[in-house]
Amino acid sequence: MSLELVLTSLNKRLEKKKPITIQREYGETLNVTCDWNKPVTGQELKEFSLKTNHILPEDFCSFLKLCNGGKLFSDGVDYFELFTLKEILNYLIEYDINLNYKSAYDKNWYMIGYYKGYGDYLFIDSEKVANGDDDYLIYVQVGDIQRLSMDFETWLDRFIVAQGARY
Repeated sequence: MSLELVLTSLNKRLEKKKPITIQREYGETLNVTCDWNKPVTGQELKEFSLKTNHILPEDFCSFLKLCNGGKLFSDGVDYFELFTLKEILNYLIEYDINLNYKSAYDKNWYMIGYYKGYGDYLFIDSEKVANGDDDYLIYVQVGDIQRLSMDFETWLDRFIVAQGARY
C-alpha cells in the first residue's frame, strides 16, 4: 500500500473541488469535500523532532510531505481534521501547561487529529514509534481509549474506504 496512491485515488474522486456524495450509517447521504494543506519539508520534520523529542513514524512523515494535514469528509459542519505539524507542536506546548491534558493523556502521546462534532481524538504514541512498533495509534472517544492495532497508513486507507465514518 502507498499513501500517495491512497490520496491520489481520493483526489481523483474530488476533481475540480466538487463535493462528492457519500453514504453514512442508516442511509444518510452527504455531500462532502476534502481540503489538503501544503506539504512540509524534510527540514521542518527534523526541526519538529529536535524541538519536541517526539519521533514521527515514517508513514506519517510521508503523509506530511504529501499534505500537511487537512479536513477530510467535510459537510461544512462535521469533518475529521488531521493537524498540521505546527498544530501538533502547539498541542505539545499546551500539554506542558494544561493540567487537564496531563491527567488525561500520557506524556508520550501527541494529538494528530480530531473529529469535529464528536469529541474524538487521534494520537500517536511516540514511545511505541521509538521501539519500532507499528501499532502506535490511539483513538480517544469520550470515556474510552482504544489502542488501534495499526499504523497511520492503514488507518488513513480504512478511514477513506469507510468514507469518513467513525470505525
